[in-house]
Order: sequence, then structure tokens, then C-alpha cells
Amino acid sequence: MHFLQDIGVGIAIGMLAGTTGTQGGARGRMAILAAVVGLVVGFLIDGPLGAVLTALGGAAACVVISDLVFGASRREGSGGGALAFIIALAALVVLAIALLVPIAIVVVAIALAWLGWSRHRRAQRKHAGLRVLR
Repeated sequence: MHFLQDIGVGIAIGMLAGTTGTQGGARGRMAILAAVVGLVVGFLIDGPLGAVLTALGGAAACVVISDLVFGASRREGSGGGALAFIIALAALVVLAIALLVPIAIVVVAIALAWLGWSRHRRAQRKHAGLRVLR
């Protein structure tokens, strides 16, 4: 059960780092920052295995959430700040779930993976017409 707790803490860290809504190389640097913070926190909580799992959860969550916030802020203008605040509150809920009911992190991880996959699929469909023109 400790490994689910580590992944949950990493997801919460990545969600907080992803609220910046960065794009391109800045997103990669933010994901690395989330992984490093996750590495340190995971090592303090559960040792070397916890460090790796927390870092992976943090980097993955940061990439997915920053893509979500960037897309919302691009469409809505200043509305991305409100979404970032809601995601920060959701990160606190994920952290509480990870500490109190670690098995429920499986649902959070599946939801995060589905969100990232569906956004990727939607982006592929959006640019499919442009690839035909080549």
C-alpha cells in the first residue's frame, strides 16, 4: 500500500506544478522540477522506491495538468487562473486520499491517464487535416 501512497503524493505534487500552465520547453522544465520535488519527498516518506514512484507520478501529472491549464487559458484568456485554483484544491483532495485511503489512488491515476490520453487523441484529430495537405 505504501507504493500507492507514494504515487498519490507524486500526483498531488505534479498537479500543483502543472497549474502554471506552461507550454513547450517550459513544460518540460516544470515536469523535471515536479519530479525532483517528488524524488525528495518520496525519499523522505518511503526510501528509494518511494522516491522513484513519487517522481514518476509528479512528472506525469505535471505534463497532463499543465496541458489542460494551458488549453483553458488560451481559450478563455484570464479564466485559466480560476481553473488553476480549482486544480490546486483538487491536488489537496488527492493528497488527503493518498494519505487516508491509498487504494483509491488507483482511480485517480486511471482518471489522470484517461485525461491525458483523450486530450492527445483530440489534438491528433484536430491536426489530422493539416497532415493530409503535406
